[in-house]
Amino acid sequence: MFPSYFPIVAINRNAHIAVPAISEMPNRDFVVLLDCLYKVIGWVFFLGIFHVSTLNADQSTPQRIITLSPHLAELVFLLGAGDQLSGVVEHSDYPVAVKNIPRIGGASGLDMERILSIDPDLVLAWQGGSRQTDINSIKALGIKVASINSALLEDIPGSLTVLGKLLNKQQRASALIDEFNADLKRISEKYQNRSSQRIFIEISSQPLMGLTNLHPFGAGLELCGLENIFSEVDKAALVTDLESVLSRDVDYVLLRQKATSDEYAARKDFYRTSDDSTIVFVTFDEDSAFRQTPRLLDAIDNVCSGVSAR
Repeated sequence: MFPSYFPIVAINRNAHIAVPAISEMPNRDFVVLLDCLYKVIGWVFFLGIFHVSTLNADQSTPQRIITLSPHLAELVFLLGAGDQLSGVVEHSDYPVAVKNIPRIGGASGLDMERILSIDPDLVLAWQGGSRQTDINSIKALGIKVASINSALLEDIPGSLTVLGKLLNKQQRASALIDEFNADLKRISEKYQNRSSQRIFIEISSQPLMGLTNLHPFGAGLELCGLENIFSEVDKAALVTDLESVLSRDVDYVLLRQKATSDEYAARKDFYRTSDDSTIVFVTFDEDSAFRQTPRLLDAIDNVCSGVSAR
């Protein structure tokens, strides 16, 4: 006797082939039902794992970020995490969308109450640029703080790498680093045969202040043979006077692009020498020159092009 679920076979004598005949099988529906149930359970299990994995990924990515330097806000946007930026400091103005984000303080201090109201899950500080007392106060509130090193031109790729990991934007960071390195190489090769020229980078007229090679903009101009007359100074900026500038055989004076025509004319008169020796003036875009972001290379390239055209 065959088991009750085994199909009964009828023989077709004319065709001489075996053809299965459908018979009543009490247990067949149960088998089909069981098979469907297993499939449903499998899909439920898969979707559950997928949901948990997605939830964990979302939870590991900061959703409310505060930056303590304008250049860090710019980098967050550049990495594609601008929607998570919830608080910035004064003078954060690039890209334009940053202007709509709440301010949490500036050079005079931070508004801790506003920071608490934002309830950030990550605060990005500028290592060596943000005040340590501010960083300590934020940490005392139990808020995570990551300090980003961006003092030199060569620190920019490293900043992107660290931020890429913190913001879960590693792929975007890698692409930006490749682009930055390619631009750096292009500028270096473009001006590699230029003869050396001596420059003074004026950032303030009263008092007279200039940048040195410890600032990434000053150091970057060496890519096209522009030698800073204060390259030996051990700080990024210094207060000086006209006599000190002229005594160092300066060839070019770099002036801020935002200076008005009257200010520009006044600066030319200020640097006029008694022997009528020629000092050439070139402007630079301070908005990009003073930001430790890939835009810094644009400012460097523009000055190099301006000097080469003389």
